[in-house]
Parts: sequence; structure tokens; C-alpha cells
Amino acid sequence: MKKLVWAAGFVLLFSLSFPLKAVLKFEPPIRIVTAEYTPYKRLAEPDLVNLFKKYNIFLCLCVREDQLNQDLDHIYSVYEKEGLHILFWPLLPRKYGLYLNQYTTDEYLEYLDVIFDWAEKHGHHIEALVVDVEPGNPKIIKKLKKQKGKIPFEKTIEDFNRIIEKIHKHNCLAVGVGFPFVIDDRIRGTHGWEKFFGGPVATVEWDYFAVMMYSSWFVEWFKVSWDTAHWMDYIYAIDLKKLWGDKAAVAVGVTSPGEGQEKVIYETPQMIAPAISAIRKAGIESIGVYDLKGILASGNPEAWFKVIKEAPPALPEKGEKKAKILRGIIKRSSWLMKLLRALGIL
Repeated sequence: MKKLVWAAGFVLLFSLSFPLKAVLKFEPPIRIVTAEYTPYKRLAEPDLVNLFKKYNIFLCLCVREDQLNQDLDHIYSVYEKEGLHILFWPLLPRKYGLYLNQYTTDEYLEYLDVIFDWAEKHGHHIEALVVDVEPGNPKIIKKLKKQKGKIPFEKTIEDFNRIIEKIHKHNCLAVGVGFPFVIDDRIRGTHGWEKFFGGPVATVEWDYFAVMMYSSWFVEWFKVSWDTAHWMDYIYAIDLKKLWGDKAAVAVGVTSPGEGQEKVIYETPQMIAPAISAIRKAGIESIGVYDLKGILASGNPEAWFKVIKEAPPALPEKGEKKAKILRGIIKRSSWLMKLLRALGIL
């Protein structure tokens, strides 16, 4: 009997000594609206909360360094009471360039302690933390690069895994976010796009991996039609689904300018419906829209929420040929990215 008690005690001690990986999973379909620029007090108002509840929408909430405050505490209290899910999307202090990349891993790891300490102090459980991997402000990154020197990519992979492990220690899902171009790195086993866009976001294993499939960017940057852009959404989403399966997620947009000050945006729910439909056609059920600011500015937020929930799987009649040509060009350029970095040009 004593041996049994000692054995049970050892197993308990062992389990407490090694924190379990996050076991929480969300049931699909997952529908998300991102809020980066909406005042926190507005997010807690009953009419908006009721919309999130009516359409079973998750709130992806941007949290800046000065927003770990009572208003955030209030949002969590309100949404928890209503059984609503919040995806916690933290941004680093602006002096570090806001985003996680190869030069901010140490700062990000330290900031995670601040975030989870805040949650524990206020009695909230962060279900999922969104890790936004981007290059950051060039001037800030140049300064950090000068301070830290060249960082081996293998070291960055280790650091990213440490970040995921720390998130898991708090029984929290780690949601990686990157640009769609990194999909080609995963396909080819290269890292050119990842190095250009901030780090090994397509190399490490997240609980969910989301890409910023902003078809408005294709229209603005590549000067293609909306139909072609939505076919691009679909073609990228097909590869994303093959590689990440049920972990794959997509954010479509944009509905309002973000840090990049975009000029081409979705102005109505009817405009964005084809983007959502294209992603659904690819078999991806975790779909978000960026950003709530534009949705509210339209004057009819419920129409957007309805489209997010109900847009059927579909593709435009036109645009397929040009989308495949453009996708092929981008795919081949991943080798060029690798070469330019090897030569020290990028």
C-alpha cells in the first residue's frame, strides 16, 4: 500500500513539474472579427456584444502596451459572462517595432510574462494568444540589428519554440500569424520569405496558423481585379489547407487602413463576401475579417456579421487564369529571395 501511495505521489509531482501542453481546442467553424482601432469602451457596449453572441463571432482583440488596464478587464468580464471567446492579440511596445520577429524574441518572451501576470491578477484566462510575425519598422529593426548583430535562423527557430512553450504553460493556444508568401517556404523547405517577413512562422508548429490573406492588397499592389484577387485567396488557401489541415486559418480584408495606411479597402459586406466564399471553397472553416473599425464605420455592422457567418463556398466566374499566373510568379520568386539573402542583399 505504501508503495502505491509513493508511486501516486511521484506521478503527481512529475506532472506538476512539467506543465502540460495546451489542450484547449475550438470547435469549427470559427468566425472572427479583429478589433485593432475600436475603443475598448465601445467593444463592451451591449449592442455590439449582442452581435458577437448572435452570430457566434470570436473577438480578436488587439492589446497595446498601454491597454492592459481596467477597460480590458471589463471587456473580458463582459465577454466571459456571455460565453464569448476572445483571441488576445498583443503588440510589443512601439520602441520594439510592435511585432515579433528575429530581433524581438527576447522582448516578446519577457512581455508574455507581463501579459499572463495581468490575466492572473484580474482572474481571467487567456484562451488563445495571437502571435503576429512581421518585419516591423525598418528604422527600429536596423537599430536592434546593430545592437544584437546577426542572428542565426536556427537560433530564431529555437526562440519561436520557446515562445510557444511559454504560451502553452498557461493552458493557452498559440496562434501564429504571417503573410501568405511564407506558404511557399513550407512547400519547398526553404526560408527566404520567412527571413524577409520576420522569422520562422511557417516552420514552427502552432496550434493554429493564420495568414493575412488581404485580397485588397493584391488589388492595390499588383493592380489586379477583385475577381483575380479572390481567386488568389482560393489558390493560396488550397495550399494552406493541404499543409496545415484543421489548423489553417485565414484573415480577409482590409476594411480600414491599418499600420500600413492602405488605400484600397472593402467598403461593404457585399464586396467582401466573395473573399470569404473563396476561402470556404478551399475547405477552411476558420475565417476572420480585419477590421472592426471599417465594419462599424459602414453604419450596418450586422450585415457584415451575417456575411461572415453565411457567405457560401463559391468562386468568381472570371479571374482564374491571371491569378494562376501571378501565383506562379510569386512561387518562383521564393528562390530569388533565398539567393538575395545568401548574397547579403536582403
